[in-house]
Amino acid sequence: MINIEFKYVKKLILECLKENVDIEKQLDSYYRHIQIFLFYEHSDKNVAESIRTFFDNPTMDVPSCPVPAFAVSEKGLGCIVFFLKHFKEFTEKRDDIVNVKAYHKNGIFEELCHLVEQKGDSSIHSESYWKLWNSYRSANKLSVGNEIIANLDTNRNHYEVYLMIIKTYPNQWIERCWKFFICKSPDYNKMKAFPKEIVQARIVVDGLKDIGFQYVINHVPRDRLSDKHKKLLHTLIETTKKKIDEQKKIMETELGLGAFTLIDSLPEDVFKTSKIFFSVVLDLWKSLRLV
Repeated sequence: MINIEFKYVKKLILECLKENVDIEKQLDSYYRHIQIFLFYEHSDKNVAESIRTFFDNPTMDVPSCPVPAFAVSEKGLGCIVFFLKHFKEFTEKRDDIVNVKAYHKNGIFEELCHLVEQKGDSSIHSESYWKLWNSYRSANKLSVGNEIIANLDTNRNHYEVYLMIIKTYPNQWIERCWKFFICKSPDYNKMKAFPKEIVQARIVVDGLKDIGFQYVINHVPRDRLSDKHKKLLHTLIETTKKKIDEQKKIMETELGLGAFTLIDSLPEDVFKTSKIFFSVVLDLWKSLRLV
């Protein structure tokens, strides 16, 4: 069974590379070796050991929660890990997917794009990133700080990755992602047990995520969409506008009238590289006194 699944995943990876020569060239330029691992689930005993052995890094972090797949890299070595059980579970949640192969292929291509975005080493971060991290460490809030910074980093790099995906597979990307992005904003009232600045930071993180996503959907090539996917895109656009309006009201209540203006005025270029993004975020966190 594993062998059948491996051949299936391998076939889709090769299709993605064949159809995206520019991505293949970038991967070749950043990596001297890329390893693909297939496991049943994230709790398998040999997951961490296999990944750490491949990188020769006994302290490398691996996801502790169930995900269908993830990509990680270090010193010119790249690794994509698939969890077959979770891959199947995420697929079964979608009763609206007609072409399951295209759905899987789009998810697999996203991991290849993550390796491109990581440029050979996902452990390298900018000076501003570490300054923000050290701010949380100095305040003895590193446990929650790590979560906030990880979400900032994830939201930023998905901006870059999604732009790669919609260049080749706009219809498939919309079909795969639209349900995820129309979900409601978190209920921040449930976070009353957390310090005020932590709740405020999470509100700003979510606001940045929605604004970055809005920039992505502005780039979707409308002329290449089917009628079905044009309707889904319209739903995405309208829902994202509503979510940003909701975030504006929440920010004005929780952080003051000028908070949303600071965030909403950020140009798209801020999201294009991690270095620029965290430089701006660091200034933003200082201005809003979030740490």
